[in-house]
Amino acid sequence: MSVRFERCVVVGTGLIGASLAAAGRRAGALAHVVGVGRKRPNLDRALELGLVDSVSQELGPALSGADLVVVATPVLTVAPILEQVAAATSPDCLVTDAGSVKAPICLAAERAGLGRRFVGAHPMAGSADTGSAAADIDLFKDRITVITPGPDSDPSAVARIRELWEVVGSSVVELDAGVHDAVVAVTSHLPQMMVFALCAMAPRGRDEDVVRRLVGQGFRDTTRLGTSDARMWLDIADLNREALAAAMAEFASLWDDMRAAVEAGDEARLRAVMESSRDFKASLGK
Repeated sequence: MSVRFERCVVVGTGLIGASLAAAGRRAGALAHVVGVGRKRPNLDRALELGLVDSVSQELGPALSGADLVVVATPVLTVAPILEQVAAATSPDCLVTDAGSVKAPICLAAERAGLGRRFVGAHPMAGSADTGSAAADIDLFKDRITVITPGPDSDPSAVARIRELWEVVGSSVVELDAGVHDAVVAVTSHLPQMMVFALCAMAPRGRDEDVVRRLVGQGFRDTTRLGTSDARMWLDIADLNREALAAAMAEFASLWDDMRAAVEAGDEARLRAVMESSRDFKASLGK
């Protein structure tokens, strides 16, 4: 392991930020981690759990001497934070993020003057739990992290950010930011919206107590993310609205076709969808 940052500032000590801080410290890649956030109890909890070395509610002072800044805040807050980071850090300080929407954030980094030293990242890991208390030092183990370098990203910066995610257990995939956003709209953002819709629909016009009693394991498995943070997902829907809306429209078209097949008793049309589903799911492995 060769990657090492002496002073890493993690802005946002929620599930992702606190987990990366802990995993990076354990791997020896992060010597001293400063956790930055708005809520003192969450920061104190991160410190108490040993996830970070020090904490601050003020971003400016925390950035002094940083050689790595990780922005792990809700996606709509990343752009203004990047402007502050650009103004308060040295040209040798690398900057990355952990947002699940990449193109707007990478563009914001370029506009802030961070193009050479910014490498966008999206760890494909998480849960419905939030805050530093939910941190998991093994959260990124055997998971994919996507990095999205821009056209001006320094190759050495890309290599170091790639290695950081690798030493905390991730397999790293490099993609264009726009390609990333279009794909995760289908594989991540659309499923979350479907879960919200299903959980909201189930009790409508029905005896809610009876619905709860008859919920089977399939419903529970499918709706595991039904308690996900609404604010976070409202921000994601806003920032990736074009790709998400397109994915929702495509799904709605397929759903309408399946509904028509059910109404018509068209077993062949339903079977074709089910077999296509089976083949793709089997290709994913366990």
